[in-house]
Amino acid sequence: MFFKTSDFAIETLSVFELEWSAKVQDSDVRPYHALSFRVKGNAKFIHEKEVLFVKTGEIVFVPAFYTYTLDCEAEKVIVIHFKTNKNLPESIKKFSPDSPLYYEKLFHRLFLAYIKKGVGFEHECQSLFHKIIMNIERETAANRIKSNNSGILQAIETIHEHFTNPELTVAQLAKNCNVSETYFRRLFKRHCNQTPLQYINELRLKYAVELLESRYYTVSEIAEQCGFSNPYYFSLFIKQHTGSPPSAFIKK
Repeated sequence: MFFKTSDFAIETLSVFELEWSAKVQDSDVRPYHALSFRVKGNAKFIHEKEVLFVKTGEIVFVPAFYTYTLDCEAEKVIVIHFKTNKNLPESIKKFSPDSPLYYEKLFHRLFLAYIKKGVGFEHECQSLFHKIIMNIERETAANRIKSNNSGILQAIETIHEHFTNPELTVAQLAKNCNVSETYFRRLFKRHCNQTPLQYINELRLKYAVELLESRYYTVSEIAEQCGFSNPYYFSLFIKQHTGSPPSAFIKK
């Protein structure tokens, strides 16, 4: 993951569209994080003995209180200054998107929303920020898997689309990837750190708990919606994975 964390709230402090000539300049000590997109120009971020090269179309995350020397060409940058409730990486990070123009449009939309400050602009800024992060995370994961086996990525997409289908099987997933079931299991665990069945069950469990806590359906109805043909087995599944029967979540 790009930030190595998830589900974090942000407070957008400011958004700027900046443009400057070639320069070499030391940064200030800033008590906030920065996420920027380079519309044009190349640069070097120098921190002690580390040097990060950044070019047009790339995204850079600079953590709070991180100091550096910027050695750059004439460039244009859109930068978001923000704070969050989670601990983010303490070192600078770079992301090279496959489609820079898509991210440029997202950054520009966020910038316009911030400077116009229309009704509810804070929510719009947060929404666009999380959309940027979501796409970075998805693209990072997809590229990591594609570099090894593109079939696994397709299998994961299939699982997310059909995990509530009781007829979804590991054998069928392996067949879709044109590999043996044994080899598919090994590949899947290598890339996801869990077996295909564990991955499917984790999705089913999260969905089941959400439905139980909503109190909109009976246990039998939820069992069916989560891909379990037998309500009794569904109850055992919930208790085995959470330590509590389905009724405990309904009472909450």
